[in-house]
Amino acid sequence: MILIRCLCLLGLLLGCNGADYFVSPSGSDEAPGNSERQPWRSLDRVNRHIAQAGLHPGDSVQLKGGAIFQGSLVVDRAGGGIESRPARIQSYGRGPARIQAGSGTALLLRETPWIIVSNLVLRGDPSGQGDGIRCDRVQESTKAIEGIEILRCHASGFAWHGIMVDASQRSSGFDRVRISECTTEQNRHAGIMVYGGNPTGRRFRPHSRIVIERCVSRNNPGAPEELQHHSGSGILLDGVDRGLIQGCVASGNGAECRNDRGGPVGIWIHASRSVVIEDCESHHNQSTLRDGGGFDLDGGCEDSVLRFNFSHHNHGPGLMAYTYTGAAYSDRDCRIQNNVSWNDGAPGSGYAGLQIGSEDGGQIRGLKVENNLVVAPARSTAAVRVMGRSIEAELRHNLVIGAQDGALVSISGFDHALRFIDNRYWRPNGTPLFLVDSKWSIPALGSWKNAMGPDSRFRSSDESFGNPGLRIELPDTGTAQSLIPRVPRLRFGWDRIPTPLEAGPQAP
Repeated sequence: MILIRCLCLLGLLLGCNGADYFVSPSGSDEAPGNSERQPWRSLDRVNRHIAQAGLHPGDSVQLKGGAIFQGSLVVDRAGGGIESRPARIQSYGRGPARIQAGSGTALLLRETPWIIVSNLVLRGDPSGQGDGIRCDRVQESTKAIEGIEILRCHASGFAWHGIMVDASQRSSGFDRVRISECTTEQNRHAGIMVYGGNPTGRRFRPHSRIVIERCVSRNNPGAPEELQHHSGSGILLDGVDRGLIQGCVASGNGAECRNDRGGPVGIWIHASRSVVIEDCESHHNQSTLRDGGGFDLDGGCEDSVLRFNFSHHNHGPGLMAYTYTGAAYSDRDCRIQNNVSWNDGAPGSGYAGLQIGSEDGGQIRGLKVENNLVVAPARSTAAVRVMGRSIEAELRHNLVIGAQDGALVSISGFDHALRFIDNRYWRPNGTPLFLVDSKWSIPALGSWKNAMGPDSRFRSSDESFGNPGLRIELPDTGTAQSLIPRVPRLRFGWDRIPTPLEAGPQAP
C-alpha cells in the first residue's frame, strides 16, 4: 500500500508541469511532437490531439518562432488548465510564430478555462468570416469560464474582430480575462471586443473582472454593409461587471461604418458596471454617419469612470455619456474626471467635445463631470452639449474653450436636473456665448430666464469667463503619430493648470 501511494505521488510530481507539444514547418505529423527535435508539422495535427486528448493543467502548445502556419488552431471544450497551472499556447525560439488563417478564425478558445496565449501574429482575410482570437461561450451555465490571458499578440485583417470574448447572450460568460500589450488593426468589425450579447431588457452582465491594458487598436474600418449594428470600434466592453481599460490607444477606427442607428467609438463601454477607463488616448476615429467619437459610457453604465484620458481630432464627441430608448439598465453614478478633449466633434457633425445625451424612455442619474479640459475645434457648434431627456448631472471645475463662432455650452431637452458649478469658459473672440434649446443665445447660464416661467432644468453658480492663458500647441498629426507622450496625466486643480508643454513628456 505504501509503495502504491509513493508511485501515485511520484506520478503527480512528474506530471505537475504538464506536457509540451512542439510544432514546426520542418517537423512531421507522424513524429511524437514532444520535443523541439521531433515536432509536429501542422495545426491540424495539434487540433486532432486536442480533440482526442484535451488540454491538461500545465500543458503547452509551442509554435516555432518566425514560422508561418496555415489554418486555424481550435481548442473546443478541451478541459484546460487550473489557476496554479494554466495551459499555454505560445511561440518558442526567435520571434513570434505567425498563423495565416485565411477566411477563418486563427485561434478559437471555446468553453475552456485557464489558458494563456502569448507572442503570436495572426493574419486573416477581410472577405472571410473569422476573428483573430475568439473566446467563445456557447452553453448556458451558472459558472463562468475563468482565467483567459492574451499577451503580446498582433491580429490584423480579419473580417470580424481582432480579439473577441463572446458570451453569446448567455447569463454567465468569462471571468478574470486579461488582454495585455496586444495590437489589433485593419479588422473590419472591431479591434478588441468583450461582448455580452445585448438582448433588449436583459438583467445580467455575463462577464466580470476584465482587464485590457497597454493595447493598440487602430484602423479597424467598420463594415459598410452592416446597417443594423455598429461596427468599426477600437475597444469595447459590453455587459461587464468590474473591469479596467488602462494605457490603451485607439486611432483611425470606424471610417467605413454606415449604420445610422449608432456608430463606432475609439474606446467605450456599454451596459457595464464598475469599469474604469484611464490613461488612454483615442484620436482620429470617425464614422460616415453617427458617432466616431473618442470615449463613451453608453447604454446602461453604472458606477463607471472615465479619467486621465486624452481624446483629440475625433469626428464625434471626445467624451460622452449617453443612453437610448430600450437600454437594459439606467445610467447612474458615473464620473468623467480629469480628461482632455482637443478638437473633437467635426464641423457640421452636431457633436461637441463633451456630450451628454438621453433618448426618450432613458435617464441618466448621478453623473459627475469634473476637472476636464475641453477645447472645441474651429466651426464647432458647441464645446459642451447636453441634450435629450431626464439627465441629472453635476458639471464642476471644468475649463471649456469654445470655437470663435460656436457656443460654449448648448442645453436642450426636457426634465433635466443640471448643475454647473465653478466652471471657467473662454472663446477666442472674447465674448461668452451659451445656447438654450438650439435657438436662445445668452451671455451666461445664470442669466437664463424662460418666458414661460421658471426653468428648473439647470442652475449655474460661480461661472467665470476669461482667457486661461494655456500654451498648448498640438498639431493635427494624422493617425500615425500618438500625441499622448506630450500630454501629462492631468490632475489639475484651479490654483494652477499645468499645460502639456510646460509639464514635459509622460507616458500613460
